[in-house]
Amino acid sequence: MLTIASLLAAMTIAGAFWVGILAARRLRDWGDGRNVLTEGEDGQPLALAAAPGSNRGGSIPHDAVSRRIRARVAERLDGRSFAGSEPRALPATVEEPDMDLTGLREGDVVSIDSQDPQRDGDALVEGVVNLREGAQTTVVVVINDAKTRRWLVGSPGDEAWFLLDPVSGHGLHGEPPRHIVRGPYSYALERRGQASASGVGMHGRPALPRVATYLYRADSTRVLWLERWGDQVLMGEGTPLPAHFVSLLPGNG
Repeated sequence: MLTIASLLAAMTIAGAFWVGILAARRLRDWGDGRNVLTEGEDGQPLALAAAPGSNRGGSIPHDAVSRRIRARVAERLDGRSFAGSEPRALPATVEEPDMDLTGLREGDVVSIDSQDPQRDGDALVEGVVNLREGAQTTVVVVINDAKTRRWLVGSPGDEAWFLLDPVSGHGLHGEPPRHIVRGPYSYALERRGQASASGVGMHGRPALPRVATYLYRADSTRVLWLERWGDQVLMGEGTPLPAHFVSLLPGNG
C-alpha cells in the first residue's frame, strides 16, 4: 500500500507540474497579445501604406496644384462655399513655366500670396490690354475674385507690378494735371507715355488703337495709374506688388 500511495503522489505531482507549465505558456501568450494590441492602439501609431498614386514625401505635382487653384476660384465665382474644413494652403511659389503677363488670356488664373489678406487670393482674368511703347510692353490685366474687380499692371521682367482698384467718379477729362489729391494722399506725376493698344476679353477699354498713360506716386507705397483714351480718363489707385508674390496659371488644361 505504501508503494502504491507513493506512486500516486508522484503522478499527482508530475501532473500538476505539466498543468502549471501549460498554464504559464497560455498566460505568456495572452500577455504578448495584449502588448501587441496596446502598441498598435495606444502606443506609437502603426505605419500606413501609401495609397496607390499618392505622393508621400514629395512635392505636389504642378498640374494638381493648377486644378486646385482653378477649382477654388470657380467655387467662389459660383457663389458656393466649401463643405467641411477650408482647403489646405497652396504653395506660394507655384508658377507656370514660361508664362508671363503677355501670355495671359481671359479665363486664366492670377494667384497672389503676399501675406496681406487685403490683397491675397485667387482671381480669374476677365480681360487683358497690351500697351506697347517702343520696346517696352505694359500689360493691364483685369481680374475678378467675385468680390472685387482690380487691375494688375506691370511689365514682364519688372521686379514690382501694381495692384490697383478702379476709381469711378474722379471727374477728370482730357489731359490730367501734374498733381492729383485723393483723400490724405497728394500724387505727383512721375512719368507719362503714348502707347499702341491691343486687348482681349472684357477689359472695359474703348476700341481705340492708342492710349496715353500716366503714373503718379504719393510715396513708396501708393500709386495712381491713369489711361486717357481720347477724352475719357480711366483711373486706378493702389500699391506696388513684388512680382514674385504673383503666380500665373492657365485657365485650360
